[in-house]
Amino acid sequence: MNEMLQFSPGPGGVVLFAIVFLEQLGLPIPAAPWLLAAGALCAAGEASPATISGMTLLACLTADLAWFYLGRRGGKRVLNFLCRLMVPGSSVEQLESTFTRHGLPLIASAKFLPGLSVVAPPLAGAFAVPLSRFLLFDLLGSTLYTGFYLLLGIAFSDQVHQIMAVLHRLGLGSLLLFLAMIGAYVAFKQVPRRAAKRLSPRQKVTVQSLQQPVSLC
Repeated sequence: MNEMLQFSPGPGGVVLFAIVFLEQLGLPIPAAPWLLAAGALCAAGEASPATISGMTLLACLTADLAWFYLGRRGGKRVLNFLCRLMVPGSSVEQLESTFTRHGLPLIASAKFLPGLSVVAPPLAGAFAVPLSRFLLFDLLGSTLYTGFYLLLGIAFSDQVHQIMAVLHRLGLGSLLLFLAMIGAYVAFKQVPRRAAKRLSPRQKVTVQSLQQPVSLC
């Protein structure tokens, strides 16, 4: 089987930790396929569920704690940056209103919401949520996130093994190219939004201005 997907307590566990950690930091690296593959390996007895779960939880908590302290120290500056990067079209005020309505349970469910999973920890830090309470709900969300994909990989282990066999035939280079294409696509989608924000009010043409009658006098 492909060495890249051998999630052993040694190097493989470190690879899984790195992938989940980078995803939780906000990089466009999908960790879910790796967790599904890890679940399939657990079903086949080729990986330890305790090691896989421990590595994933450690990666989630480490990245989230980093964002939590950045949010506590940077406040709205950090939130504004993440808002533009991770949740285009939203504002810090909207996120703060959402956090005020839902509170700490939002942290537990944020792992399943793209973009918000990165914004929620610094948002909690900016709101001066006690560290112990943040860790409690973040651990709950990380456990649900880890368990969901591992159990899914176990339940559909045969199908996952077939996909892993295809990846093995394609080789590591093909997979890295695929991940690079995902990253390039995400970056490409951000360009029009950022360009539009840089336009001055005089450069923007609105529907209302086009509908106004033109005076010839």
